[in-house]
Amino acid sequence: APGLEVQSSTIWNHRISTFNTQNPVLANPLVRRAMTHSIDRQGIVEALWAGQTVVPAGLQFDSFKTSNMYVEGWAAPEFNPELARKLLKEANYKGDAIPYRLLNYYYTNQTATAQIMVEMWKQVGLNVEIQMKENWAQIHDPAGVKGVRDWSASNSINDPITPLVVQFGPNGEAQQKKDWTNEEVNKLSVIMETSTDRAQRHKAFARMLEICEREDPAYQVLHQNAVFTGMKKSLKWKAAPAFAMDFRTANWNA
Repeated sequence: APGLEVQSSTIWNHRISTFNTQNPVLANPLVRRAMTHSIDRQGIVEALWAGQTVVPAGLQFDSFKTSNMYVEGWAAPEFNPELARKLLKEANYKGDAIPYRLLNYYYTNQTATAQIMVEMWKQVGLNVEIQMKENWAQIHDPAGVKGVRDWSASNSINDPITPLVVQFGPNGEAQQKKDWTNEEVNKLSVIMETSTDRAQRHKAFARMLEICEREDPAYQVLHQNAVFTGMKKSLKWKAAPAFAMDFRTANWNA
């Protein structure tokens, strides 16, 4: 409309899905690996986001480059249905149902994304069943069998301790709620939290990505989040790359 504009940008937050390894099916990392290779992330970005966001290089943010902690050459698991089927065969997966506890659009495009992923999993032989929930208490309810759930991850500071250690380390929500644990990751988390040797920390972070996204998947990254702000052009205000809106004086007449 005349005089109006929409500002859009990716923000410092990634959409992810998290696995619960207390589930006897997901206890096998081969099944989780198959789930990560079944998803066409770029297809989701094009279909639901009109290409207005990106698939990040795993649980990393470009801001990590400012502290020389970015792992170059890393990427989210490739979309490879043939590999997914091979992994499921190796795992001797028999089609047991995997519950997917889901909130209705807590996140933008959440339910549509879940429905697409369930169909992608179905294409490789995975039987994932959506269970609609009303709140986070129901998502985390220890009663019953868990499987997959949605989450997001932010970089509170320009260092990979956020979000990987904060969310998936020994004191993070994923382990505290008994979704997943890994002894080596816990040891590496201590290095990330205490070491002042940048090379050692970079090596530890790279190894954590290998474990959490390939060998013993704790989660899978889906895409970077994005926000869209409609406003009057005359305001001369700049939307921030975050959920928060910056109304400080310096951000006017941007």
